[in-house]
Amino acid sequence: MKRAAWVCGLLFVIPGLCSAQTKPWTEWSKKDVDKTLNDSAWGQTQVEERAEQPKNVEAVTQVAAPRAANRQMDREGESGEAKPVAATKYRVRFLSAKPIRAAFARNLLLAQQEPTEDLKTQLQTFVDRDFSSYIVVAVSVEVGDEKMAGPIMRAFTAATTEALQNQVYLERKDGKRLFLMEYRAPTQDGMGAKFVFKRSVDGQAFLDKSDNVRFFAQLNEKMKVNTRHKLSEMLYDGRLEY
Repeated sequence: MKRAAWVCGLLFVIPGLCSAQTKPWTEWSKKDVDKTLNDSAWGQTQVEERAEQPKNVEAVTQVAAPRAANRQMDREGESGEAKPVAATKYRVRFLSAKPIRAAFARNLLLAQQEPTEDLKTQLQTFVDRDFSSYIVVAVSVEVGDEKMAGPIMRAFTAATTEALQNQVYLERKDGKRLFLMEYRAPTQDGMGAKFVFKRSVDGQAFLDKSDNVRFFAQLNEKMKVNTRHKLSEMLYDGRLEY
């Protein structure tokens, strides 16, 4: 019952918006799902790594024998070079594209030992939702350094449409930009924050298959998300999906 309620919430993740692969999404493997969500025309990953500052090895050798200093270096990995730490990964996905919704739905099915027919029906409804008036980009974050998790999540939860309207946009290859219409902070649906744009401007689609599009979002001085996508590769079941 709890699972069904969660799915019902998923179907209305953006209130008000509703009034490649060749095999069916219900047959996708976990590899298919991960590829679609994280490394495809519709879903990309921006990786940022922080590095520890090198420590002063020379100071160690002044107060200890060389052998002791070497043991200390081996133990702590101190070679005088910056040591990489776990990366922060921004997952940027066109939620308004059917294959992304299909990947989320399949991921949920794969997590169930015996998914019910009711669950399958609800997920199919989610996959088939109509996004003909809007473009929705979902951004989620995987944080390797726990010390960074709090500030990053606070930036997403504290953001508002008004604050981001001029800081978030889709940009075509000709330089024209489509600015944010509405922002939705992350919820428990697992898909991250949602950035909503109008699909058409002055009665014309802002994007077509000849375009390349850049998604740009600056949540604060330190957090920038910047990914590029090829519309010519966003074909699914014979139609352009974004």
